[in-house]
Amino acid sequence: MPDNDSRLLHNARNGDRNAFGKLVKKYQQKVLYLAFDLVNDYDTARDVAQDSFIRAYTRLNQFEDRAMFSTWLYRITVNTALDACRKKKREALQSLDDSMPEIEKSYYDAEEMSATPGQIVENKEMYARLREALEDLTENQKTATVLKYFHQKTSGEIAEIMGCAESTVRIHIHRALGNLRKKIAFDV
Repeated sequence: MPDNDSRLLHNARNGDRNAFGKLVKKYQQKVLYLAFDLVNDYDTARDVAQDSFIRAYTRLNQFEDRAMFSTWLYRITVNTALDACRKKKREALQSLDDSMPEIEKSYYDAEEMSATPGQIVENKEMYARLREALEDLTENQKTATVLKYFHQKTSGEIAEIMGCAESTVRIHIHRALGNLRKKIAFDV
């Protein structure tokens, strides 16, 4: 664990809320992006991110120092997001087309500066097809794929976050990519 995280975590365990606040500030964007990539709804992602930090804070004494704080926090976020997805499936699902969340817009900002209007529309349509195809994957396939391709995590990091073997992660990703290819190929 990076020295700064270790020191902040030690202080937070000893009741220093400012130290935990610094950890929140350091990881809030990454947690929010991960939550969004898993739940595909900005408001739900904000709730998941907030719940993840609350869970982390209330479980600080359960954190084992042999792991990285960020990996532990990602695991909490994945579990919280999956819980939210399960809850959402039990309730009425909202359409992906309701509105373009603010966070989704950030994926396009850099590209739009140099892209033609046609390219922008094409990129957004492809992104929407990909998001829709991701929803058809199993929870494990979606989680592994999002962590690898949206958050650039290694198979080892994903295995630690998901609590499984690296070979299992590779199987999830392999199957997910096959399913995504089939889904997107039929939609084109």
